[in-house]
Amino acid sequence: MSTPEATPPLRADARRNRDAILTAARQVFADEGLGAPLDRIAKLAEVGRATLYRRFPTREDLVRAIFQDNLDELEAVAKQAGDAPGAFLTIFDAAVAQQRDNLGIIELFTRPQPATDEHPDGLEIAAQVRVPWSEIIREPLARAQAAGLVRDDLEPEDTGALLVMTGALAAGSRGRPEAELRYTRILQLLRDAVAPAGGTHPLDPAAG
Repeated sequence: MSTPEATPPLRADARRNRDAILTAARQVFADEGLGAPLDRIAKLAEVGRATLYRRFPTREDLVRAIFQDNLDELEAVAKQAGDAPGAFLTIFDAAVAQQRDNLGIIELFTRPQPATDEHPDGLEIAAQVRVPWSEIIREPLARAQAAGLVRDDLEPEDTGALLVMTGALAAGSRGRPEAELRYTRILQLLRDAVAPAGGTHPLDPAAG
């Protein structure tokens, strides 16, 4: 993955403000979606609007920072899983867990994004997230296929589409207890679908 150009370190107070804004934004976007009022984020972070916009001039800047953190978390999961044949399964499950109760992540992949001055057709972040996701999952997927844990024709880009599907399922079951069992069942069917013919489904602990 490419790394951003180095920037001067923030002063301690500026760093605290930035961290507070990101923490608040994660909570607000997770609960209310990406269209939530930025003023609500500033209030929760206990900073003024000017401070929020100084750190993150646009909504897109804020959303991108949050989802870069999600990618970093998945990279950490991948690093911890190492070269184990089941690493792909661990990483994929972590990605599903990230989106499970996070409306912001769900919306990023499953709904048209709001237009901005920079991108009149909507936020481009979803595409920017899918590319590094494919890079994170590519080698673990190849090892899982070599070990017979995952069907041979599954491609990294397919796994991104599978996450879109699980996100749509999660969105439909949010706040609806009666839909939870349906979500669990469909997720199980999806897991079975990527297993080799006649094999153990890929996220069964017995398969690792």
